[in-house]
Amino acid sequence: MRDYYAAELAQHRPDELLIARENSYDGTAVRADMRTVDRSDVTRLWEFKIHASYEALGQILVYIAMARRAEEASGNDCLIRGVIAAFDFQPELAYTVERMNLSIELVTLAPVLAHAGAIPASAEPASLPVIPGQSGLFASTGAEPYQQETS
Repeated sequence: MRDYYAAELAQHRPDELLIARENSYDGTAVRADMRTVDRSDVTRLWEFKIHASYEALGQILVYIAMARRAEEASGNDCLIRGVIAAFDFQPELAYTVERMNLSIELVTLAPVLAHAGAIPASAEPASLPVIPGQSGLFASTGAEPYQQETS
């Protein structure tokens, strides 16, 4: 999903350029999903989620802090912002970002992007049929093969 969005970035965000996918910071295990820069020289760090929750907020805050530390160490003072991109967001997330003035952008991903990451479009469980007479299929599960009784 991230890779597809990155490949199609010009369509989604025409004023931004992709800098890196899996952008990491020296001395940490932290990796932002994507890093972009716009025409105003604003760097954005991206975190992609299927469903964005409090965890995504914590992740993006850490990414921003690590990026700012790296920029300060190299003598740069560029503006760095966070972006959480997801199909849906925990209801309190948008309120928290706004109320706390976190300067984090929330991007709702188009449902078509779910297909790029092989993410099921619905949460409905699949019902798998039982195929009679296929004993080889049951070897790994330990299940007994179906046997039809004859009278």
